[in-house]
Amino acid sequence: MLSKLLQIAALTACLTPAWGKSTSELSFIRQPSTVSIVGPGTVLSVHLLDLPFIEPRYAVQYKTDGGELIEVWTPAKDVLVLEGMHGILTYSTHPEKILSFRVVEQKSTR
Repeated sequence: MLSKLLQIAALTACLTPAWGKSTSELSFIRQPSTVSIVGPGTVLSVHLLDLPFIEPRYAVQYKTDGGELIEVWTPAKDVLVLEGMHGILTYSTHPEKILSFRVVEQKSTR
């Protein structure tokens, strides 16, 4: 009986009157907390990931001119790159997605 009373008291404490109020604020949208810029480099591959319980995403493998290999998962609707493109990649790490890709001219090594 005491445990039932404690459960009801805990549930009552969790309920707030603000739950029933409407608002136009979009406080649940998270802004990127960390932004990284990598490049110039070349997009090695773009693969569609269709994993259970999450929206479809693309896995983009990118290799910098310095030889560093990175992989970014980005929402399927936001993919802006194709395999073989050469440019500078800007991405966020939270949430992980490509923010921009600026194409740059690749210099010939001949």
